[in-house]
Parts: sequence; structure tokens; C-alpha cells
Amino acid sequence: MLRTFTALFLLLGVLPITAQTTYTGKLRQTQEGKGRVVIIQNEEIEQVVNNTHPVAQPPTSKPAQGPAASRHHAETTESTEAGTRHYVSRQRRKAMGYRICIFTGGNSRADKEKAIQMGQKCRNLFGELAAYPSFVSPRWVTHVGDFRTREDAQKYVTRIRKAHISYEVRIVKSEVNLPM
Repeated sequence: MLRTFTALFLLLGVLPITAQTTYTGKLRQTQEGKGRVVIIQNEEIEQVVNNTHPVAQPPTSKPAQGPAASRHHAETTESTEAGTRHYVSRQRRKAMGYRICIFTGGNSRADKEKAIQMGQKCRNLFGELAAYPSFVSPRWVTHVGDFRTREDAQKYVTRIRKAHISYEVRIVKSEVNLPM
């Protein structure tokens, strides 16, 4: 009985030691008949890989909640009064909504540059709208905005047409980034 108790006590004492072995420590262990792993990295990377040092998180405006909390979109702010830029994380969730298509081109490099320019032109006039130039095979397109409803998008369609940014202004259904 005493032997069983001693064996159990030793086993319980050994388990926490083996559970504390880090990932890279386990890789570095040498075993007979197996190869050898050499890991060369600085201490900060070692801590991140082994999850032994908490990674600093950027400040958030709202705490993450719900199933969509794992996805977020970070943005930098515009310049402040002092003229310095600082990082602000904004929680976003992906959902089906609407964007406004302001450019459809071909698949050339010139069309890519035109798509980017159209996005910048719209951002200069409407700073609150995000611009999304992208390649949707076989052409370059530029979408702007993230709208929940078609009616919200329609308000900006009228404003964009009055600003004469593009001849082509139409609403398209798309996956959008909405604030949480």
C-alpha cells in the first residue's frame, strides 16, 4: 500500500514538470534513433511561439463580444491636431450589405492604376467612405463604402454622381465591414 502511494505521489509530482515543457523545448529534445532539431531565434520570438509571454494587444474602443468578435478590422486614424498619426483598433464584423461600384476596367496595368486612382479620388471627396480597388477576374473594379441597406448606399450614389467622380456609379451587393 505504501509503495502504491509513493508511486502515485511521484507520478503526480512528475506530471507538472512534463506539462511545463515548451513547444520549442520539446522540439530540441534529443531521442535515440531520431534526428536533431536546431532552432535559432531571439528570445521574443521564443516567448511568442511558446506562449510564455503575453503579446501586447492594441487598445480597442469596445470589448469584443459575440461570434463575430474574432474578426476585426484595424485602421489608423487621420492626423490629429498635433500632426501625429496614432493607431486605433476598430472592431468590425463582416456581413452582407452593399457597396457602390465606381469603376470597371480591363485587366491591364493601366486599368489597375486607374482603379486605384478612382478609389483615391472618391476618398478625397468622401473621406468617410472606404475604397476597395480589386481584381475580379478578368477585370479591375473599384467599390466604395460599407452600407447595411440599399437605401443608405443610394444616398451616396446621388452625392457621387453630383460630384462627377465617375460615369459608372451603381450599387452592388457585397460582403461589407460593419462596425460592431
